[in-house]
Amino acid sequence: MKPVEKILLDLVAIPTVSAQSNEPLIDYAQTFFAPNVWAFRRYPYRDSAGTLKVNLVARTRRPPRARPALALVCHTDTVPYEASWREAVKPVLRRGRIYGRGSSDVKGFLACILSAVSAFDDASLAAPLEVALTAEEEIGCVGAKRLAAAKAVRAPRLIVGEPTRLTPIYAGKGYGLAEIVVRGREAHSAFPAAGRSAIFDAARVLASIERAAKRLERPRHTAFDPPHATVNVGLIRGGTAKNIIPGECRITVEWRPVPGEPPDRALSLIEEELNRLRRRVPALDAEIHPLRLDPPFEPSQQTELRDLLSRLGGHAPSTVPFGAEAAHLRPSGGEAVVFGPGDMTTAHRTGEYVPVAQLRACVRHLQAAVAHFCKG
Repeated sequence: MKPVEKILLDLVAIPTVSAQSNEPLIDYAQTFFAPNVWAFRRYPYRDSAGTLKVNLVARTRRPPRARPALALVCHTDTVPYEASWREAVKPVLRRGRIYGRGSSDVKGFLACILSAVSAFDDASLAAPLEVALTAEEEIGCVGAKRLAAAKAVRAPRLIVGEPTRLTPIYAGKGYGLAEIVVRGREAHSAFPAAGRSAIFDAARVLASIERAAKRLERPRHTAFDPPHATVNVGLIRGGTAKNIIPGECRITVEWRPVPGEPPDRALSLIEEELNRLRRRVPALDAEIHPLRLDPPFEPSQQTELRDLLSRLGGHAPSTVPFGAEAAHLRPSGGEAVVFGPGDMTTAHRTGEYVPVAQLRACVRHLQAAVAHFCKG
């Protein structure tokens, strides 16, 4: 059985930025599932650029024809990295930490899964164990949504990997994304009356978005910090030259709804504010185009899984202000917990790392959870 840190070093050395194929990593991961113990199925598809992506679902063969009791879920893609960061795909173990892209988000959890199953004995199982590896989580939980549509994950309890410092997470915010296109009329900047500035109108639109964001501060959900839905304008692109009245400006806006709130509520409020603006400024030409509406990760009525992980690690269950695949894969009436080694504050940046001590503890926790739910 390979040490979990060695498995992680191997995983990080396989680049899986979302734009790339994750098939080489899936090939590597599949070597840990003994064919006499595991049955597995691949769910391949091609993204919009024609790149091959692969979801993998593995399930223990014994006991046959029984419903799995527990699933371990992990995505396989990472965000991009700076070309100057040499350790990104040449990971190093230094002072008790493994540095590299995905070490925390979320190949560290994948290494823990593979370590836990590499010497797996299914002889004493009372119910099967399931493992699901997904593609393209970082760009919209694409692989998880495909598995959900195929009803490929059957277990009523899911441990979904994300860097939580081994704190069991029972709820998370959703995610919405839209682009607002503001159109003006180009003209020579010496003759502004001959045109209409899309950027000036975009400033008016931004004020409307800010008003919608203030309205989203109610209702409040005290389990979260901040305790309400949040809105961010992350990108503005407009104009063609310094001496041309800009004819178009594009605004990218995202929001994160809290549980109990529809994922399109922010969209509706922004549209309301835009309609008010149009009544004040009839010449305004602005359209909003929704790009993504992911629901929040709602708390489950069941708490056995989160309570077990809490007892194992000594961390009280908590929430996170970001989304996760749990929102898409948790079956009706089932329980999902987001959990894993590492810290999201060190992810998505140069110098990403995960402590080896957390990796080793996570392996023990996963083994204990499998014993509790699958061995009885």
